Amino acid sequence: MVTAIPQQLNYKLVGNGISKVVAIVDDDLETANDTRYDLEELGYQANIITGFHENVRILAQQIHESAYAAICDHKLRDGGLADFYGSELVACLYDLKTPSILISQYPDDKHSTIGAYRRKIPIFLTRDEANSMSLKDGIEYCVSELGGKISRERKPHRTLVRVERVGKEFGEDVVEAFVVGWRPRQAVRFPVSLIPEEMRETLGKGSRLVAYVNIGATKSEDLFFEKFELAPQLNANDGLA
Repeated sequence: MVTAIPQQLNYKLVGNGISKVVAIVDDDLETANDTRYDLEELGYQANIITGFHENVRILAQQIHESAYAAICDHKLRDGGLADFYGSELVACLYDLKTPSILISQYPDDKHSTIGAYRRKIPIFLTRDEANSMSLKDGIEYCVSELGGKISRERKPHRTLVRVERVGKEFGEDVVEAFVVGWRPRQAVRFPVSLIPEEMRETLGKGSRLVAYVNIGATKSEDLFFEKFELAPQLNANDGLA
């Protein structure tokens, strides 16, 4: 049964226990129900979000007030559910300290519309990776991070970023660069939008930037970038060269 988001507490008494409500945000009813079955197997009460939502912050606040956690699909426009991406919704829920997992069957978006919000997406799963155990582990991981326990893989460090090129990927402006503190010979991509506007005009091959990056990440798609600045002159003692 599909239900609209309830205006209620995020815990529902069931017999002698408590079932935690988890919101499902997915424009595909079939995959939404697959997620619902996985959550119910774990003992959660699943609520599938319906209707059309234009304002990401309003929906995030409603979920925050009515659910313990959320499972969000990335592309929500095709099915007419929302006028924004799931990545943006998860980022808003992160600010509200609501555990949230992002799922997408389009992993190529990880460098663009997902990458733009990766700092506030603790758990990203492909559709094939999503199952009851990965959802359970993901929710627990989010709870831990929102409680202040940042894992080594998610802890940001100041490092040098050397730009190789600036171009487009699936219609989005992206930077291809080498992260010196991560794997200095492996190029990675991230959205140009993460870099302050005043720094973009001169951005190109050979540009040297400094950013905070989670260099403990094991996969490039798990990297996030923030707090960009122009790199200082080379200094053997600054830990960046």
